[in-house]
Amino acid sequence: MTAFAVWAAACGARGPMAVSPAREGAQASPASPSRVKAPTEAQVAPRETLESFMAKVRHLSTQARPEKVAPVTIEGTDPELMAALAASVALPSAESYRALATQYRRVMVVDKAYGALAKALELDPHDARTFDALARLWRDAGLPHLALGDAYRAVHYSRGTPETRNTLGTVLQSMGRGRQALAEFTRVVERNPLAAYGWNNLCYGWVVSGRPAEATRACQRALALQPTFAAAQNNLGLARAQAGDMAGAQQAFQLAGQAARADFNLGVAQAATGQYAQAAQSFERARAAQPEWRDAIVLEGQAKRAAYQAQRRGEIR
Repeated sequence: MTAFAVWAAACGARGPMAVSPAREGAQASPASPSRVKAPTEAQVAPRETLESFMAKVRHLSTQARPEKVAPVTIEGTDPELMAALAASVALPSAESYRALATQYRRVMVVDKAYGALAKALELDPHDARTFDALARLWRDAGLPHLALGDAYRAVHYSRGTPETRNTLGTVLQSMGRGRQALAEFTRVVERNPLAAYGWNNLCYGWVVSGRPAEATRACQRALALQPTFAAAQNNLGLARAQAGDMAGAQQAFQLAGQAARADFNLGVAQAATGQYAQAAQSFERARAAQPEWRDAIVLEGQAKRAAYQAQRRGEIR
């Protein structure tokens, strides 16, 4: 991977006992004096002392249990996830489990997303869409090597649809296998020339490969199909920066949307072309706009150190 590509990649207790009262209106029958016996000493309950009372209290406290409170879960608070979970229970199917996995993936609960997709495969072991979802899940979790087998299975069972080949290409790109990724993205746009996502990924693949002219043409095709495609604008900016057109790069980054993001991407492009001092200034503007942006803070520091080292070597740019 080129130096430019490295920088671009940055882009229950019991109750009391019940006592039955005497029936209302009932009267006690008078007892014959001769039959009334005085209670014996054994029948007289001794008065409870303070010590015995406290002993009972201590004993009861050891038996006490806190009231159980239902834990707060994401399934009980997220409406979309609740609906998907209810649908998968009411009508279990590969489709309903994939929809549930999509919601778990949205809230970044990877293990339960995987569990839902595993259930989908139990119902349909040859479902290309489920294998494709598994590949994207592992890829986005930063584990592309685990995604590769599922991506190939998705291509196999779908007979090579553009969507599954695109996923395979992104997995290969994440693994640093750029030439194979480019081949897959090329197949995507050959099968579906109207797929803006395919042209955008092809553009990025050419950027990583150090081919700015090809990258520019691919991104322009993506933007012609989808003019508001922010990712394609950003990749076009990278391609133009790689070609030495920094003004064109800045314009593309600005058209992509947010000003802070434009400064950040410009900084990435400047650093990738060795303009470390300018990159540090761009990262500084991005950080000033968003003080908690960790990536901007880290890259600003790296750019400043690189600029200092270049200055010491007499390579000021």
